[in-house]
Amino acid sequence: MSTETELKLRLDAKAIRRLRSHPLVTSLRRTRTVTRLLKSVYFDTADQHLRQRQLVLRVRHVGRRRIQTLKTVGTFQAGSWSRGEWETEISGDMPEWLALQTSGDAPAFLQDGRLMAELRPIFTTDVRRSTYLLADDDWEIELALDVGVIRAGDRSTDICEAELELKRGVPTHLFDLALAFQRDIPMQLMTATKAARGYALVDEVVPGPSKADPVQLHPEMPAGTAFRAIARSCFGQLLRNQDCLMATRDPEAIHQMRVALRRLRSAITVFKTLLDTPETAWLRDELSWFLRPLGVARDCDVFIEEIMDPLAPRLANDPGYQKLREDILLERQTAYDVVQDVLAQPRLTGLTLRLGRWIEAGDWTVIDDDEHRSRLATPVALLARSALRKRDRRISQAMDQFAELTPDARHQARIQVKKMRYSIDFFISLFHQEKTRRLSATLASLQDNLGLLNDIAIAERRLRELAERSGDSQRLWTAGVIVGWQAARVEALLTTAAGDWRRYHDLPRHWRAKDRA
Repeated sequence: MSTETELKLRLDAKAIRRLRSHPLVTSLRRTRTVTRLLKSVYFDTADQHLRQRQLVLRVRHVGRRRIQTLKTVGTFQAGSWSRGEWETEISGDMPEWLALQTSGDAPAFLQDGRLMAELRPIFTTDVRRSTYLLADDDWEIELALDVGVIRAGDRSTDICEAELELKRGVPTHLFDLALAFQRDIPMQLMTATKAARGYALVDEVVPGPSKADPVQLHPEMPAGTAFRAIARSCFGQLLRNQDCLMATRDPEAIHQMRVALRRLRSAITVFKTLLDTPETAWLRDELSWFLRPLGVARDCDVFIEEIMDPLAPRLANDPGYQKLREDILLERQTAYDVVQDVLAQPRLTGLTLRLGRWIEAGDWTVIDDDEHRSRLATPVALLARSALRKRDRRISQAMDQFAELTPDARHQARIQVKKMRYSIDFFISLFHQEKTRRLSATLASLQDNLGLLNDIAIAERRLRELAERSGDSQRLWTAGVIVGWQAARVEALLTTAAGDWRRYHDLPRHWRAKDRA
């Protein structure tokens, strides 16, 4: 088995043409350009047995040759794919299991010959691929420019992308080359492979919102390695939801992108003793820039879902209600248009590529200082216990005398609760998972209830602004009705939130036990 490491970049046809003649392609090319027409047929069983096993099988037609490739789905690490693959030339159009069975490290279940009889083509790709071998003294990268189509039955989707595959060197060379291209040519980092897009056609689904992948740590893992694992989880969640948002404008994708960015910012704070560098400061500023338009769009979604929609059954025929709802829907449309514009900006692509490079080999990894190297090597369990104890104290301070807190103070308490919840989720694999999940779930409920209280406080001001701006008596009357109805919920929400806090406060903290992790 070999391992491939690559970056995938989405471009349009004009950008592809510009990339072909880019000065770096011209100066770094080591062999002549090879252009081929490639047809690839992807195989699986009717119940997608290989896909369930996280495997992809294809037979590629290269002229008269047939190349069989079995790939693992692989891992998506800070923007680049790392996948295992078994490749061999075969004699016909159908997969040949004998070639795989003679490979000693191929998955053992492939020895079952019955699987062979159940295989069938499920989708195809037809691609015009131009490959360029680019190299410098310490690296070698294959650039492949693909233009074509994926077909599954009578459904199809276009392919227009670039792949940078590392042949020699380290993954940072991929990011550096991509950043150099991106400064001149519009492109976006992709997460979806051709196989994933093909299966989506087969299933007739569009990309959906995605929560974070679980983070698996062990107590003796160096803190630097642990941070990288956490940051990769955040980054993958961000990019998957970016793909979804671009394709569907799904409100949940907006929410999950914000969660990914806030989780990453929280992780940077937890590991701040490792990350106090100029590059980190720049990234924090850029993340804040990206969060702002996402926040405006998310606020519109929450206003509709939590403030307006609960009253729809009672006010559906009220003219003022309809007008106010149309006002906020228009604001939401504008906010989403702004987000879509940001997604297409070169600044965002530059940010995502810089972020991926920073996670893998940023300036925080190369500080030539014994104390810093010692911090990077500290067992993560020690850092986790210290960080969670600090977060615990901050929540206690924020929630002290909860009943007397002002709306602004409750909002600040919610921020501390959210940071604590993210921290617990980062480190859950280090502790008693059932007990730690109970803590996280209790904090999630507290966070939701504090969030609703904050939404109601903001809604009063916003409804007044919407109504007064219009000068419309119908809007003003309905705004008053909504504010009154929402205000009536406050006492019950305060009681529920106080109960959540008591339950959390009384639960055991496994990280307090110094003799185990």
